[in-house]
Amino acid sequence: MLLAIDEAPVVLLGPKPPIAPGGWEALWPVAVLAFVVIGGIIIASLRWRRLRPAQPAIIELEKALRRAESLAGATATGEVTSALRAYLAAVDERVAASLSTEELTARISGLPVFLPARQPLLAALRSADAAKFASTPVELPLLLAGVREAAQRIEDARRTFGPPRR
Repeated sequence: MLLAIDEAPVVLLGPKPPIAPGGWEALWPVAVLAFVVIGGIIIASLRWRRLRPAQPAIIELEKALRRAESLAGATATGEVTSALRAYLAAVDERVAASLSTEELTARISGLPVFLPARQPLLAALRSADAAKFASTPVELPLLLAGVREAAQRIEDARRTFGPPRR
């Protein structure tokens, strides 16, 4: 028989040291925990935003009107106009703040919540347009009174007619 070159018997070397696991294998519990915590924070913040009462549009309008009282001239008129348009858009989304006065007039003519306030609302918008485009001086207290009157009538109509239908 032929003998092997090395006639030494096979020697067992024993167990090898364990191979270290890869990054994801070692850290998967931490990654899962991080995803759960981040998801919980997102869900909690969404619920908090939904549960937090939204500030009524009339309060935002009144804050903007008070700021405009401290301003002067065309700046105050522009501030009043933009606050009024933002208020109208908050009341009913069909009345966008980007509409011109003529488009706004046509749009609010068919909406019942704006009917009681139509006269003071359009008077305020037209006087603001005259101040903006024709450089006609406008009495700021009269403009503010007209806007407040229109907003009060709109709020009364909202209570009467309920939320707008879409």
